[in-house]
Amino acid sequence: MGLNKEFIGREYEPLVHVVSTEDIIDYAWAIGARNLSYFNYNGAFAYNHESVVGMAPPSYAVTYELPILEELWSDPELHGGEDQAKQNVLMLVHGDQNMKFYKPIRPGDKLTYRTKISAIEDKGSGELLRINVLTTNGNGDKVVESDWGLFIRGIGSGQKPEKSANGNNGSKPKAPAEPPELAFRDVIRVPEDITYRYSKASNDMNPIHIDPNVAKDAGLSGIIVHGLCTMSMTMRSIIESYLDSDPGRLKSLGVRFTAPVYPGDVIIVDGWEKEQLNGNMVLGFDVTRKSDGVKVIKGGTAEVTVSK
Repeated sequence: MGLNKEFIGREYEPLVHVVSTEDIIDYAWAIGARNLSYFNYNGAFAYNHESVVGMAPPSYAVTYELPILEELWSDPELHGGEDQAKQNVLMLVHGDQNMKFYKPIRPGDKLTYRTKISAIEDKGSGELLRINVLTTNGNGDKVVESDWGLFIRGIGSGQKPEKSANGNNGSKPKAPAEPPELAFRDVIRVPEDITYRYSKASNDMNPIHIDPNVAKDAGLSGIIVHGLCTMSMTMRSIIESYLDSDPGRLKSLGVRFTAPVYPGDVIIVDGWEKEQLNGNMVLGFDVTRKSDGVKVIKGGTAEVTVSK
């Protein structure tokens, strides 16, 4: 049974989040970040939660967005009943994520965020629930904007877009592209316990990440790493490998999750320069599991300010 299309365009009451030093440090450690920008301010290193830190990792916004999103995507009215909601939530995976970063998030910030269901898309094998979250500060300035794509397997129409004989929907076949010249490469060794640490730091307690039995009931071979955790580890690689460890230079990040990541995996982040846009550089990147060559993120993009 498909999702209730009457929810498209529905907006929810604004909520307020006050940023704490403790939350920033916990999230930074959970994604493996060791960037001093997250742990010090005016040159003073923060060894504990009582110290004052400079800014949050750019993707920190997901930690306060997740609770309202979980409430939203679990709403029985969205699914057509409680039983269907339970089944659909079990089959829910993160399809894609796009974030724009306008201003750094700092300890003590009082943020207001507004949530809206922007679309419900039939993808044949399932439906994609699209949710937009816009965060502003006390002055009404944009801070972060997140576009979530949550894919629910098994409730689509079963119909895929028609393809021509060449497989390009009627367009001329494209010549194979030359491999891009790499601007950076980073290797991430995913810790065995990362899903438990990230669950607490991000407020994402989806049991497919922490309960092997639930993960297997959902058709997975075992617990999987949160898509947002994979995205944030990749973000960390971009900041440390290309942006001289300056998170303030990251202006946007977009990923499409193409395969699950498992605790203990070794993944490789390859990035390249695509084009300059409005004075910024647009990077492309893929993330590949080393053991089998499967791309877990494909066609990612990041807009960054050019170093002076």
